[in-house]
Amino acid sequence: MAHVSWDNNLPTTWTAMVDGKAICSIKRKDIGGWTAAWADDRLWPVPAHLPKAMPQPTRFFSGLEEAQAAVEQALSA
Repeated sequence: MAHVSWDNNLPTTWTAMVDGKAICSIKRKDIGGWTAAWADDRLWPVPAHLPKAMPQPTRFFSGLEEAQAAVEQALSA
């Protein structure tokens, strides 16, 4: 299980760090919500409501806490 630390570049960006390496960045969107984008070649799984979609490197979240929890969960898998 990877230990994730969060680097905050106020007010709009959070970066997930593992062993001093940036793994994922979470950015606040002007329209509301947050996007989490992997810095490496990881992909977010397809949402259950879009089973024919392709996995993507970026995923939208309604809240910062939800996005951080999803990143930490993906890294612990």
